[in-house]
Amino acid sequence: MLQATELMAQMRQEMMDSLRAELRSEFQSRVDHLEDKCDLLLQENADLKRECKLLKKKQLREEAKVSQLQGEVSALKKSAGKAERKAKYLEVVKKNENWEYPHDMNMDEFGELLSRIGYDDEESTLILDAIDQLKDDTIKMRRGEPMDFTVDRGELSYYNEEMLPYFQEFAHALSEYRHTVDYMDDEIFSFSLNCAGLPNEVLDVLQDALHRTHFHHLSFYYNEIDGLSYIDFIANCIAADTRLEDLSLGRVTLLNTRKMDALCAALNNHQSLQHLTLDHCEIGQVGLREIFNKLKSPTLETLYLIQNGISNLMPGDISDLLSSNPSLRLLYLRDNPFNEQDIVYIADALRNNTSLGTLKLRFGAPFVLPENWHLLTSVVFDQTSLNSAHDSNHYCHLEILSPQHNTSAISKFNMYGNPVLNRRKKIYHILSTRNRNRENAAYFESDDIGIKHMPRILALLEPFSEHYLDGDRRKDDDEVEPLSIAYELLRDWKMPELYNCLDCMEED
Repeated sequence: MLQATELMAQMRQEMMDSLRAELRSEFQSRVDHLEDKCDLLLQENADLKRECKLLKKKQLREEAKVSQLQGEVSALKKSAGKAERKAKYLEVVKKNENWEYPHDMNMDEFGELLSRIGYDDEESTLILDAIDQLKDDTIKMRRGEPMDFTVDRGELSYYNEEMLPYFQEFAHALSEYRHTVDYMDDEIFSFSLNCAGLPNEVLDVLQDALHRTHFHHLSFYYNEIDGLSYIDFIANCIAADTRLEDLSLGRVTLLNTRKMDALCAALNNHQSLQHLTLDHCEIGQVGLREIFNKLKSPTLETLYLIQNGISNLMPGDISDLLSSNPSLRLLYLRDNPFNEQDIVYIADALRNNTSLGTLKLRFGAPFVLPENWHLLTSVVFDQTSLNSAHDSNHYCHLEILSPQHNTSAISKFNMYGNPVLNRRKKIYHILSTRNRNRENAAYFESDDIGIKHMPRILALLEPFSEHYLDGDRRKDDDEVEPLSIAYELLRDWKMPELYNCLDCMEED
């Protein structure tokens, strides 16, 4: 019985061993199969990667070819456009080769007519000179000569209806002159209408011509006609001129909501205007609200508001103007009668602004109170501490003229167009000023600055002392050498950490 049991156990064990061997063999076979399959998949993956890499290189080559072809096509289009503009320019010049002035009169007879009408000799001379200038400009335009235009106030102070045909010829030539402007695209063309008293019939013919011929610079000075008609004329010229970069209005009265609406609408929709000057335009309170609230130009970089009677600002006026025109870099507000509260609002606007690069102001007596002067200048450079200097506005350069204040003390800061360099200059100025009275160590101790900051402070003295102006590295004459500050700190700065380290060294 025992032998049978042992025999059964032995048989069972053999069967189990055989089954294990079969399972092990089958498992190993499956593992080998999966490994072979994995190796095959890895090989296929490597092949696909190589193929993708080759395709990527091919794609890059094709993209480079496409880019090159696009560049060649663009160059050909540009060349074709230039050739087309040249052909049109030459065609117009050829057409006008034998052109003669159609509306001419005997100047002596016309002078006598003006005398009989009631013009004195000086007035008659101005009118005749204006006609001669219009004729000369018309002839030059017909010839396709590059030129700038100034219809001048001095010659047109006295308008006479006999001048209308000359303006009409001038306008016809100006309309065709667009081919000269288009062809000579590397030239800067300007048109100035600096005159008073022109009637609407003259403005109509000029406006039609200016709709066709576009200039880089437009300026309109003086008017003694219906104000709304003149502003509409200016707004229409702005809207039509796709080349316009610089617009100047001088002594053009804007003391009217309707006028400001028309002007701001034209400015806000313009995509190339960069410089705007409003000089002696009597903006006043009404125009001030309009321009500060409605001017939202996407491209304006400089804004000159000179002698416009701007005062009694509201909180946020300047801030709204800057935020609505983020491309604005220069704001010129000289010769406006700002009051003391206006100075506070201007300072508040500059406090957190990082876009405006230059603000120009000029104050007359009795402004500005010392506390408001300090408020304005401390926005750009608060010298209370290194932290306050660090947190100042490092973007805007203040150019201020004030008879009762030392303006040079603030005008030398924020000159570099780089906020990092501007901040460094201010911090070093404070360190230099304190060094003269051996105060740096005391300030550092009061701020609880430990020895761990000493290496960095010493390392920054030299680079912070160097200022760059027009590409030249220089130091201000009124500032001490960095070695003087380093010597002061090492001599006077009481650092317990340093003494503790020395005590440890002595014990060792």
